[in-house]
Amino acid sequence: MKRDEIAIDDADRRLLRALQRDASVSQAELADEAGVSPSLVSRRLSRLKDAGVLRAVVGLVDPQSAGLTCSAIIRVRLKDHTAASVRAFREMVARMEEATLCVMITGEADYLVKIVARDLPHFQEIVQSKLLRCASIAHMESSIVLETLKDTTALPLD
Repeated sequence: MKRDEIAIDDADRRLLRALQRDASVSQAELADEAGVSPSLVSRRLSRLKDAGVLRAVVGLVDPQSAGLTCSAIIRVRLKDHTAASVRAFREMVARMEEATLCVMITGEADYLVKIVARDLPHFQEIVQSKLLRCASIAHMESSIVLETLKDTTALPLD
């Protein structure tokens, strides 16, 4: 089943909102939240997973508590937009465990990449050993995150 073929009803939305708040709750609690039976929760979750609506159920780790005290946003402009150049950049980012977000954007930059690191020297090491070695990159501009005002994975499902 493709994503555009699945109908998401209000009970699905309530179920997804509850999972976004805390995926560790029991199926009974999810059932109460969604207004359906516990056995129906299991079937709905399977259907949403199979359709690709629910990509994963994960635990969110606090970066600071995990010793990752430095975050940065990097604006990247590629040298050119040939298939080989784009592929090389995308493959490099896919291999970088420190890259937690990469999006293609409009404007002067081609991509925004969010990097998390232990500290500033570790961030510098990542830039020098990985990003600056990527021949596809023409220009990079980094901004160190000083304060995070909002960082959520929850989608507005209303």
